Amino acid sequence: MEYKEAYGAALRFLNVRFLSEEELRRKLRRREVTDDIIDEVTEKLKSERFLDDHRLAESVYRYYAQKAQYGHAYICNKLRLRFLPVPEETKAYDEVPVALALVAKKFKNRCDNEQKIIRYLQNRGFSGKAVRAALEDFVSLTDD
Repeated sequence: MEYKEAYGAALRFLNVRFLSEEELRRKLRRREVTDDIIDEVTEKLKSERFLDDHRLAESVYRYYAQKAQYGHAYICNKLRLRFLPVPEETKAYDEVPVALALVAKKFKNRCDNEQKIIRYLQNRGFSGKAVRAALEDFVSLTDD
């Protein structure tokens, strides 16, 4: 595949969904594009700002954080799966209120056991601190 065809294919891929550089490279390799042409295409797309891993990583992180259903570890894993770097400003993400809200919404029944709550939050990537806070809040609500 020539440069022009590879560039057109890359634009079509990016038209469907924003991709990380590595995701785009893999898609082009599946189309049997040579590495030299892939390098040229990705450099051109970077210069045109169609390909920006840092901007995409910030956008993906913000999307999952705004959904208010996942912890920091889950979101970072999603970024790693897409070959994206973890943005610097993610340190400010306070997952404790998110965990508290999820537990209050999902576990309204007093007979729900603590292990179930712990597993639920851990599977969603919440830190130990957030899990403990949510569990303490749940126990205090059910003791009333």
